[in-house]
Amino acid sequence: MREVERELLELRVRLERLERRVRQLAGEEPEVPPPTPGVLPDPRHLIAWLRSQGLIREPTPEERQLAAEWEALPEEEKEAHIRLMHRLILDPPLSRIIMESRR
Repeated sequence: MREVERELLELRVRLERLERRVRQLAGEEPEVPPPTPGVLPDPRHLIAWLRSQGLIREPTPEERQLAAEWEALPEEEKEAHIRLMHRLILDPPLSRIIMESRR
């Protein structure tokens, strides 16, 4: 089941990238030039460029809901959760888990 979910997510990302490119080619969405090397980019321009390259996307409604729930937590609860996450020891390491899931 995990494999099907991963493939579905990959297909969604590819579809979003293709739809964005079609909009660009149709003139509905302007192409964003890459940031100038050696010059600190404006954050809004950088985000627009990353989106145009398909490297980031808009959050889903579910992701927005989860973010709102996190933001609503008291600071003490957030800090306690962050401390807990920093103390986690994963075996195997997260990097290995990610590499294995990509195979």
